Amino acid sequence: MSLLYLGFIVVSTVCMGLVDRRWRLFLFDRPRIALLAVASGFVFFLVWDLVALELALYSKGESPAMTGLDVAAHLPIEELFFITFLSYLTGVLHGLWRRVLGAAPSTPAQAPAGVDR
Repeated sequence: MSLLYLGFIVVSTVCMGLVDRRWRLFLFDRPRIALLAVASGFVFFLVWDLVALELALYSKGESPAMTGLDVAAHLPIEELFFITFLSYLTGVLHGLWRRVLGAAPSTPAQAPAGVDR
């Protein structure tokens, strides 16, 4: 049993939270919407995983870096943390994209009066 993979996911989520806090991109900008979006993404991907496992489209891989703890058949505990991270990362990237697009000028710059181009 190893906590390596789970630890990396948790550390990555904390680092993403620090980036989010610094630039207020998602959770620290609109907390209610962010929590709803992460929860919705979590439920969506959890159902996706459960359906795929039920249809035998894929199964749990074995790795010495994983804990070996399953919350359901072929559903490791790391998957729950990963889909939470994935949903949060998507929200932070969306906030970053909105910020980048908002900073870009939407119209060409106008020349000051009396200046020819």
